[in-house]
Amino acid sequence: MAAITGWINVGGRQLYIINVIDNVLVALFAVVGDGLAPFRAIDTYHMIFIAHYAHLTWRLRRDQSLPKLQNKNDLPLKQEPVADVEEDAGETEYSVLTPQQQKRLDYHQDKFEKSHTFYKPHETKTHYAFPLRLLVAIVVLLDCHSLLQIALGACTWGISYHHRPFVLTTVILCCSICCNITAGILISVGDRKSRKRDVVEKMFRQELTEAAMAKVEKKKRKREEKEQRMSKDE
Repeated sequence: MAAITGWINVGGRQLYIINVIDNVLVALFAVVGDGLAPFRAIDTYHMIFIAHYAHLTWRLRRDQSLPKLQNKNDLPLKQEPVADVEEDAGETEYSVLTPQQQKRLDYHQDKFEKSHTFYKPHETKTHYAFPLRLLVAIVVLLDCHSLLQIALGACTWGISYHHRPFVLTTVILCCSICCNITAGILISVGDRKSRKRDVVEKMFRQELTEAAMAKVEKKKRKREEKEQRMSKDE
């Protein structure tokens, strides 16, 4: 830092030292940005199918005059009921996709869920299905982060520091960091939106109660053991 700001005389090699530091920093950033790029490309592939079948489901239900889903992000798993089988009159949330399309959707949802713990395609005990729009935005931002990191490395290592504009790498780096931070914020927002607060609070209170009861039981057991030892000594 002292060499960059000019506090220490480096004999006219300030630009060279700055270039060395730039190369080191870009290499460190590339570990995450460039290293995760292939995995993010696979995640994008799965996300495209998830988004496609979600929009297809919404369109088919609208065309068939079916009621809207209770949670449009939680796509039904069951196939359309058979006509001669009695069904609950209110049970209309069945899959309108073909068996092959439903199988593909389940496959891509399962793969994406294994890749990202924040994504929940269906309602669970503690969470609702993750919002699709936030999912698309997060994946696109993470892709932009990797692409910008690749561009940063290409500019840093492909253009000589004698001719490379300082503003070029600065703008790319700032945009890349902003994409990554924004994606993290959206993940947090999506988690809060999909979280069942009342269930989580109830589970938390239950855990506290169980811990308190276990502690009381342990104290009671110790007291009884102590009384038994005292009675034996007498």
